Amino acid sequence: MRYIGLDVHKNNIAACVIADNGKPVKIIEIPNRSGLSEISGYMKNNNYCVMMESSTYVYDVYRYFESIGIEAHVAHAKGLRMITSSDKKTDKNDAETIGRYLRLWKKGELELSMAYIPTKEEAELKDICRLKEEISGKIGDEARRIKSHMFRNSESFPGGNDNLAVNKVRAGIADAYPNDQVLLSRLRYLEDLRKESFQISEMIMRMLPKDRNVEILVSVPGIARQTAVQIMSMIVDVKRFGDPEKMCSYFGLVPRVRNSGEKEYHGRMTKNGDKMMRAIMERVTLSHVLHCDSTITVFYKRKLPEMGQKKALISASRKMLTMIHSLLTNDKTFRA
Repeated sequence: MRYIGLDVHKNNIAACVIADNGKPVKIIEIPNRSGLSEISGYMKNNNYCVMMESSTYVYDVYRYFESIGIEAHVAHAKGLRMITSSDKKTDKNDAETIGRYLRLWKKGELELSMAYIPTKEEAELKDICRLKEEISGKIGDEARRIKSHMFRNSESFPGGNDNLAVNKVRAGIADAYPNDQVLLSRLRYLEDLRKESFQISEMIMRMLPKDRNVEILVSVPGIARQTAVQIMSMIVDVKRFGDPEKMCSYFGLVPRVRNSGEKEYHGRMTKNGDKMMRAIMERVTLSHVLHCDSTITVFYKRKLPEMGQKKALISASRKMLTMIHSLLTNDKTFRA
């Protein structure tokens, strides 16, 4: 068995072939992606696998080896700290270190956390859902800017309603202050954002039709279909998480743990992983506890006095994600 460590950059790639005894036997420097076949050509008739460090640039490299039937892995960067902290940091040295790590990991002598690389279709769905979240954030930011602008210029909301999500409110502001060009420009920008958000929402609603997992999530009070699709775009397949704890850890909804002597301290949530998932989980959990009498709601109300709203909501979000794991794993819809 041979083990190949890859140090992948935007253009060039360094590859180091490690023998079964742990010694490097070949360094291959590739100036561009078209040269990847040089590795497979050199390794012809040899049994081998490859590993690289997670980054934006590894997707096409990973998919190349996967397409030719070669076992490929992408390790989380945090698990490869010896590379990033090395005083002898070169592409060749990094590739060699990754190759050595791969060998030790495959032999069960080292623990490494591997990243999940989505298919192109899965990545496309996630990108669309992420775009929706980004635009929603921009809408909220622009609404706050409009309100701040009006406050600074002593401009009141016609009728006293300041909900900029209402069409009549936005139209009323434009009619009331036709000479405020900055305000009108911001209102037009907000309108454009809202139109784009609606178009993307329609696109998301058409995705994953008749998907059983989406239907399961929609059965949970607080989760609408669009949100269910967004959640599944990040979970992809619940089976890749061995248990609820691993899924919560993956999305950063587990507390930091510190051991000192015989005492164990639980701190704030780690906030590792995708912050979009955490933001969505907090939204659906808040909606859930406001409209459903469930064990999650009881937990939230119990924690509220001692932890405050924000921390209680985060803790309840972890409970919600644990419940989602159980529902998806057991193929069951929600029951209060």
